[in-house]
Amino acid sequence: MADKKLKANILDTRAAYTGFFELRRLTIVHDRFDGGTIGPLVREVLHRGDVVAALLYDPSADKVVLVEQYRAGAHVAGVSPWLIDIVAGRIEPGQTPLEAITREITEESGLTPDSIELIGTYLTAPHLSSEQVYIYCATVDASSAAGFHGLGHEGEDIRPLALDRTEALDLPQTHPLSLWAGLALGWLSNTHIDQMKGNPS
Repeated sequence: MADKKLKANILDTRAAYTGFFELRRLTIVHDRFDGGTIGPLVREVLHRGDVVAALLYDPSADKVVLVEQYRAGAHVAGVSPWLIDIVAGRIEPGQTPLEAITREITEESGLTPDSIELIGTYLTAPHLSSEQVYIYCATVDASSAAGFHGLGHEGEDIRPLALDRTEALDLPQTHPLSLWAGLALGWLSNTHIDQMKGNPS
């Protein structure tokens, strides 16, 4: 654990670019573990606010509902841009994370969650972004997963995919995934499914 006495100071912040994200250029000085200091250093950080994401699981059918949509970052990375992922989206001003994920589940999958449980809160890529993601597991009726979803004015074209749990858990070995999808599936693989079904362990 880091010593709580260690200090870091941001000497200057400038907006290097403002668009879908804001690129902030920071000048920083921070303490060293050996008692010295490092800096001034220049670091660039992407900033736009926090996000929510949810793994959709049907405990009765033992199925996972994922979503598939075009992702430009995957395209540039040289993998299939139609990425299999979990529901995710931005927390709008004035919304709580729980309100945001309830909205995103409906917008991206067309489903209404029966229950929502927080898995954890994570820094997506702290070396280059200020973004935090709140990851949830929501129970749903997978048999209702159908059609195409997303907000047209945001250019979204999303389809839900209902997979057997074992097939979904194999995805990290067969498909590139977002980090939050991998974290959520890892959580599911270590969860006692009987407890989610309401059965005694």
